[in-house]
Amino acid sequence: MKSFPKDIQFCFPWRSYQREVLHHLDKHLENQHLHLVAPPGSGKTVLGLEVIKRLDKATLIVAPTLAIRNQWADRFTELFLQQNEQPDWISTDIKKPSFLTITTYQGLYALFHDTLQATENSELDDFEDEDIPLENEAKHAAIERLFQQNFQTFVLDEAHHLRTNWWKTTMHVRNQLDNPTVIALTATPPYDVGKAEWDKYIELCGPIDEEIEIAALVKEGDLCPHQDYVWMSPLTPKEQEPVEIFHREAEKIRTDLLENQAFQVLIENHPWILSEEAVEEKLANYRYFISMIVYLKEIGSSSWEKPFQIMEEKASELPSFDLEWAEELLSFLLYRDKHLDSKEEPLKSIRKQLSSIRAIERRRVKLMATRSMQRTLLHSVSKLDSIVEIVKLEKNSQKDTLRLVVLADYIYKDDLPQKEEEKKPLIRLGVVPIFEKLRRNAADHCRLGVLTGSVVIVPNRAVSLLEKYHLQFTAKKLEHDERYSMITWRGTSRQEMVRVMTEIFASGEIDVLVGTTALLGEGWDAPSVNTLILASYVGSFMLTNQMRGRAIRSEQGNEQKVANIWHLVCVDKKTHDGGYDYESLTRRFQSLTGVDAELPVIQSGIDRLRIAKPPFKQEVINETNDTMSERAVDRGRLFEKWQDAVHKGEKKREEIEISAKQLPPIFVFRNTLKSLVIICLAIFLNILYAIGEYGYYYESIDEIRAALIWGLLFGVTISSPFWWRALRIFIFNSSIESRMKQVSEAIYQTLFEIGLLQTSLKENKIIINKGGEGSLYGYLEQGSTQEQKVFLQAVQQLLDPIDNPRYLLHRQSGKHLWVRHDYHVIPEEIGRKKEYIEIFMKKWNKRVGKADAIFTRTPEGRKLLLKARMRAMSGKFVKRSERRSVWK
Repeated sequence: MKSFPKDIQFCFPWRSYQREVLHHLDKHLENQHLHLVAPPGSGKTVLGLEVIKRLDKATLIVAPTLAIRNQWADRFTELFLQQNEQPDWISTDIKKPSFLTITTYQGLYALFHDTLQATENSELDDFEDEDIPLENEAKHAAIERLFQQNFQTFVLDEAHHLRTNWWKTTMHVRNQLDNPTVIALTATPPYDVGKAEWDKYIELCGPIDEEIEIAALVKEGDLCPHQDYVWMSPLTPKEQEPVEIFHREAEKIRTDLLENQAFQVLIENHPWILSEEAVEEKLANYRYFISMIVYLKEIGSSSWEKPFQIMEEKASELPSFDLEWAEELLSFLLYRDKHLDSKEEPLKSIRKQLSSIRAIERRRVKLMATRSMQRTLLHSVSKLDSIVEIVKLEKNSQKDTLRLVVLADYIYKDDLPQKEEEKKPLIRLGVVPIFEKLRRNAADHCRLGVLTGSVVIVPNRAVSLLEKYHLQFTAKKLEHDERYSMITWRGTSRQEMVRVMTEIFASGEIDVLVGTTALLGEGWDAPSVNTLILASYVGSFMLTNQMRGRAIRSEQGNEQKVANIWHLVCVDKKTHDGGYDYESLTRRFQSLTGVDAELPVIQSGIDRLRIAKPPFKQEVINETNDTMSERAVDRGRLFEKWQDAVHKGEKKREEIEISAKQLPPIFVFRNTLKSLVIICLAIFLNILYAIGEYGYYYESIDEIRAALIWGLLFGVTISSPFWWRALRIFIFNSSIESRMKQVSEAIYQTLFEIGLLQTSLKENKIIINKGGEGSLYGYLEQGSTQEQKVFLQAVQQLLDPIDNPRYLLHRQSGKHLWVRHDYHVIPEEIGRKKEYIEIFMKKWNKRVGKADAIFTRTPEGRKLLLKARMRAMSGKFVKRSERRSVWK
C-alpha cells in the first residue's frame, strides 16, 4: 500500500482551533515538523490523524500507553473510515508493521534496546544495523521489517514522555528514517526543565507551532468550565503523636545547642571563624558558614562579628537560629567538616542524641521533617475521611447527575475483607481502602464501582448490563457485602473492559468509580466525569494535569457541564509552612490553570483559590473546607465566572511578580558629585581669572553675577557627560516601575541580539505594573510561551538571591565615604559567552548605571561571590520572585 484510500474523511465538523491549525499547516510543515500543544480533551488525536491523511505517507505513530495506542486505531477506524472493523493496513503490533503502524514508547524501546547499547558502546560515528551484534535474531528481523516500510511520517503522541531512554530510542529511530515529517503532540511541554533537556526536546519535536490554551477551548465550548478545590485534613491522633514527639525532641536538641558550652567553644574556634582564609571552602559551603555566624550571634558570642563584616549587611537582618539553620550546622559538622572529628565530644554525644530520635537520614540531619514524616502526610489515613466528606457533599449537590471518579496510585487488594463480620482497619490510601471506606460510610448514598487492571467491582444491578455486551466474565458476590460483585474477565482485552465499564459509568449505574492513575490517569476518554478526586501521591505537574484532563472534557448534549477537581492535602498544624504535602501541592499549582475564586481572571498558582496561608490551626482547616464546600456546590456561579473570564481575556501571558526590594538601587551619587565638583571648580577658576584680569575686587554686582554665570555655564558644559548620565538614569529610574522596566529592557535586548528571542523590542512591549504590598508584576505583550519563559527566567535569575553563577554584576556607589555595593546574577544564558556579557554590559550601563561584570571562576571572583552569596543569605533576606500564567 502506497497511500491512504481516497475517500477517507473526518465525519464531524472541525473545531475552530483545529481549522486554524489545518489552515496554516503548509507553513508549519516547512521545517518538516508540526509541534502542537493543547490540553487533554482538545481533539489532538483526530487532528493528528487528519495531518497524517493529508501527508499521505507511510506513518509510524508512537504513544505512551496501550490504551492511547488503541485509541489512535479506534479513532481512525470509527471517525475517518467510518467502519467497525480495523483494516489490515493498520497495525498495532510493531513486530508486524504495516502502512499505518501504531506502537508505544516502551515497545519501541524494548525493540531497539540492544541496538542502542551497542551504539553507545561503539566508537564509530556512523553505525549500521548490520554492524550491531544482536543475540535475538527475531528482534533483528523485526527491526528490518519496520524500516522496510519506509515511514515518512513520524508521530510522537504525548511527547512530554520523551525523557532519557525513551528519548534516545525515538531519536535513534528518527535518524534511521529518511528525513521524515515529525508530528509532536502534547498537553504539557517540559517547560520546567533545564536548557540542555529543553534543547533535546526541541531537537526531536521541533519548535512549538501552535499552543492552544484551556481558556480558549472553554471559550469555544470544547472543554468545560472547571475549578480546583483543596480539602484539608490534619493528621489522625495516631499519626500525630509520633510527629509531635519528634517536633518536641528536635526543638530540645536546638535549645540544648544554645546552652552547650563545649559546642560554643568548638564553633568559636573553628578555622573559618578565626581566619579569613579558606574562601573556596566557604564559598562551596556558604550555608554552613552562615549557620555558624547565626548560631554565634544567637548565643551572644562576639566571635561572629568579624566574619560577618565581609557581608556588608546589617546585623539586624540576620535570621534567628531556628531548626532550619540547626539542620545546616549539624549536617556539615557531623559528616563533611574535615577540620573536626565527629567521633570526639561534644559531636559524638550530639550525634547519639540525633540518632535516638531518628533525625539522621543518609548522612543528613533532619530536624524539620524526616522522610517518614513526609510519607505520613502524603499517605495519611485522614484523606480517607476527606474522600467520604467530598463524596457526600457532591452527591447531595448533584443527585443523580453525579459522575465522580477517585484516582489512586495503588490497589491494595489484600485490604478487602473476606467475610461479612470482618472489618479490617483501613490504614493506607489505595483503591480498595477507598472503596471500603466509601462502602462503609456512603454506600447508601452512592452506587460504587472499582476499575483497575486486576480488580473490578460493580453493584449487582450492573451485572445484567455487562451481560448485554456479550463479554466473557464471571461475577462473584463479595464475601462481606452481597450488594457488590467481583468481576473476572475471560478472553476480554483490558481496553474492551475499560470501554464497557466507562459506558456503564456514563449511564449512571455506577456514579462513584474508584480506579488507578495507571489505568485511567492518562488517555481515558470519559466525558461524563464531572467530579474528580485526586488521591494520588505523585507531585508531578504533568501527571496531575493529565489526570485533571479526565474531568474537563466537554460532554455532548450537556452544554452546562461544570467539573470539580478535588486535591487532598494533609497539613502539619505544628509547622510554619504547612508541611511537606502542602508544599508539594503548592508547587503543582504553579502550573495548573483555573479561574480565580474572586476575580474573573484565569491564572495559575494556588493564590487563585484565595485560601489561608500556613500555619494551619484546626479552625483554619475547618474554615478552608467550609469555603471550598460552599464554592463547589455553586456550579452555576462557576459557569458564569468562566464565561465572563474567557470573554474578557484574549490570550495567555506569562507574568513575574517581584518584591520592590529585589530591584537594584539607583546609583547616581558618583556622577552627580563629579558634576558638582567640576561646576564649582569652573566657577572658582573663572572668578580667579576675573580677579587677575580686572584687579582684586569687583566694582559692581553685575560683574560678580556675570563671572558666576560664565563660570556656571562653562562648568555645566564641561561636566555634561557626568550630569547628563546621572540625570538620564534618575529620570528613567525615578519610580520602581521605571527601574524594573530599564532592567527588563536591558535583559530583553541582550537576549534578542544573541538570538534567544525572535521578536525585537520595537515590535514588543514590556509591561510593568504595581501590585500589592510593595510588589511589582511584569510581562511581555507579545511573544511565544517559550520566549516569555526564557525572558522571565532571565529576569528572575538577575533579581533572585545569588547561588553559583558564572558572572556577577557588581555595582559600587562611592569609593571612600558612603560606599555601597550591589550584587546581582548575570543570567545564565547571557553568561555563556564573553561576547554576550559585553553586549549586556553596554545595555545595562546605558539604562541602569555603571557596573562591572565579575567572572566568578577566578580567585578574586570567588571572594566576591562569597560576599554576594552571604549577603543573599539563601533567600532569607529577600523573597524570591514568582511566575504565573494569566489569561487576559
